[in-house]
Amino acid sequence: MERHQMVVYFKKVFFEAVENNTLNTPDDVVFVADVAFLIKTYLMKPYNRRNLTREQAIFNYRLSRARRISKYAFSILVSKFRIFERPIPLIPHKVNKIVLACCAIHNWL
Repeated sequence: MERHQMVVYFKKVFFEAVENNTLNTPDDVVFVADVAFLIKTYLMKPYNRRNLTREQAIFNYRLSRARRISKYAFSILVSKFRIFERPIPLIPHKVNKIVLACCAIHNWL
């Protein structure tokens, strides 16, 4: 399977798991998305750019900033730890431990 196909497949499997509530995430967990996603209770996505109020523009800016920072942080982890180059086929609880361990090692180095 090519990398692009693998990413598309992983996204599909991930969002199916979120939709079916099989990830065992706490009820208050939300995911940051972009405009392309449909509105869901577990997704935070920006407002449409037309006729934004000041508050909506601020929300969009902050959401965009959260997405940029998380992408940047993840790119740092990927560059240091090859395990993040492809989906990790483990339950979320174990993946969480791997991510935390890699963050701790990165900060220690």
